[in-house]
Amino acid sequence: MAEEEAKKPVVVVAMKGHPGSGKSTVARAIATALCCPLLDKDDVRDCTLPLERVDGLAIGMLNELSYAVLWRMAERQVQLGLSVVVDSPLSRRAHLDALTSLPGALVIVVECRPGNEEEWRRRLEKRGAAVPEDGGDGWHKPKTWTELERLRDGYQGCTDYEFGDVPRIVVDTTDPTADSEAISVRMASSVLQPGVPVTLQELEPSSESFRQGASLRSYDLNSAIAVIQDGGASLKVDTQNLREISFRTNSTYQFIGELLIKPDNDAVLQARVGRNVDGIDLNLYQQSLLIRRQYEAQLRSRRS
Repeated sequence: MAEEEAKKPVVVVAMKGHPGSGKSTVARAIATALCCPLLDKDDVRDCTLPLERVDGLAIGMLNELSYAVLWRMAERQVQLGLSVVVDSPLSRRAHLDALTSLPGALVIVVECRPGNEEEWRRRLEKRGAAVPEDGGDGWHKPKTWTELERLRDGYQGCTDYEFGDVPRIVVDTTDPTADSEAISVRMASSVLQPGVPVTLQELEPSSESFRQGASLRSYDLNSAIAVIQDGGASLKVDTQNLREISFRTNSTYQFIGELLIKPDNDAVLQARVGRNVDGIDLNLYQQSLLIRRQYEAQLRSRRS
């Protein structure tokens, strides 16, 4: 019997933020960059309009029903071994717990916090003005700044909770320099755990599959900066601690070190250990990494 093919770790990107904060825009960009499904709570809530008009049916019940459907769909994607982006306000700790309880899933929170309140208000009210009076997509969302403030007051501070050891990225969605590529790089660095081997593909989600390894594209002797490449993906490596290694272009190398994200979102690997691995079976090496991660995910699932 053929062995079951090892699967990559499943990542659940959990969006967080108030209405109009830019969650959906960022969520779509991340889902596109990672080529994974996007589940939006608003898509479910939009469909509850007929029930909203039923006398005696609590509005809060429909909102919680929308969350329940969202969690169930996310669970199904994880069971299929698919990473997924979940777009919701994530306004309560219980919402985050629903995702972190999914067996074998690594949850990363991407929180949208607009730094420019005037721009936030402009976007929210522009969107609200476009919603038809008789309903339509987004009929349940705040349409004015006053409605948003009323909603925030109703939360009574429950949106500010502790995340524990769950990785979190905070994005200023009114910052014009914040884009999906930069967020993806920061997200990759948040996922990485100390001592866990990764491939260049996982640091650059849009690259092709890791077939040819990370070969040396260039090396600057003065700065000790090497540039390794895998298809269309590349990464700078600071090799100042590896002066004893002889670097040759088009050769394949393996490094151990810390991934540093600079203020301009440029990623640099601060290498502590490195070696030439010309001749290694990279397909077999990658498969061994995936099998190891699958085994570790099973261990975490048994302990939870």
